[in-house]
Amino acid sequence: MVARCGVAVLATAMMWAWSSGAVAAPGLSNKVYAPYLKKGVTEVELRAGRLTGGPLDGEQAAIVEVEYGVNDRLSLAVLGEFEQHAGEARKLDAFAIEGVAYLGQVPGLGIDVGAYLEYEQRIHNESGVAEAKLLLAKRSGSFEGLLNLIASRPLSDRPGEHDTEFGYAAQATWAVTDTVRLGGQAFGDLGTDRAFGGRQAHYLGPVAQWELHPRWLRGGELEFEAAYLLPAGTARAESDGQVRLVVEYERHF
Repeated sequence: MVARCGVAVLATAMMWAWSSGAVAAPGLSNKVYAPYLKKGVTEVELRAGRLTGGPLDGEQAAIVEVEYGVNDRLSLAVLGEFEQHAGEARKLDAFAIEGVAYLGQVPGLGIDVGAYLEYEQRIHNESGVAEAKLLLAKRSGSFEGLLNLIASRPLSDRPGEHDTEFGYAAQATWAVTDTVRLGGQAFGDLGTDRAFGGRQAHYLGPVAQWELHPRWLRGGELEFEAAYLLPAGTARAESDGQVRLVVEYERHF
């Protein structure tokens, strides 16, 4: 019964993604990355989000990603981003390649450190975007804390596309069972290299994560994440919140 429910959620999520895409609101189709990698594991992931209420009500975002763990210190991935603004048709907005590397642990602090690099090629706007993230993680008993510090810059000479933009993604969860984790998430903007700090857009709220290991997957695993984030700062003028869903299938080949 649990496995059937998982399949139903996966199917619903895929239908949601087909009508969705990536927009500028923090979070939405993004995720909080951990620096931990799994050698030889292939992951197929769908991340989708939708803004609710306010002027941007109905705007949606989705990313479909395929990742492979080259070893315990490096993973590579390709992904496609979809977008749908309220009242507009859905469209495939960009393709991207990314790499995640585990760098090690800070002595005496127990903080694991990783790095993320991505090149995104926009389809309709044509310019590319380079993005880098510093991945920080701390584990203690049932607790896991994650922090991503993000910098992205358009590779374009167009007016208004010169700034490096900064942001963050953070998550704190606790294991309540062997397969369920509960906690909170936050995504936000930090400004640009021209105007850093000040009042920015943020979204934060509760998150639930759970795993399924149905026999018919033959060693594979389904992971789910659901969150509802409330706006803070300038995001309050955009919407009343955002619904987020992540579905991931992983298997060692």
